[in-house]
Amino acid sequence: MAWHTLQEAQKLTGKSRRTLYRDMSKGLLSWASEGDNGRRLETTELMRVYGALLPMAQPAAENSAHSGTDIGTQNTALIIAELKALREEVAELRQSMRLLEHKPDTVPNDTSGTPESVPSPKKMPWWRSLFPRQKD
Repeated sequence: MAWHTLQEAQKLTGKSRRTLYRDMSKGLLSWASEGDNGRRLETTELMRVYGALLPMAQPAAENSAHSGTDIGTQNTALIIAELKALREEVAELRQSMRLLEHKPDTVPNDTSGTPESVPSPKKMPWWRSLFPRQKD
């Protein structure tokens, strides 16, 4: 059968935590160790000692996340339309990035009117600014 935590056992039996621990220490209720401080109790053991168990309700928190949303509403259509527009915008931005990444830096040439590549200036070492070169 299933194993239960001490809290679950309390809900199933209707007994207090103190009663469960007392019965475990007396040897009336068998338990299994879980980690350093945890204990697990089996369903059949709880039924043997305390009789029929109380029904335990399942949590309804799973359905609460979508409580205000109806399937196929106007809001859904708006969200889908916005999602499509955002995907198109992302595709356009990606295309622009691809064009920018592969385009060299250019400066217009005065004589021919066509752009030519500009060589990057050599960077001066940091220590040159501290010790300028003396001309002989």
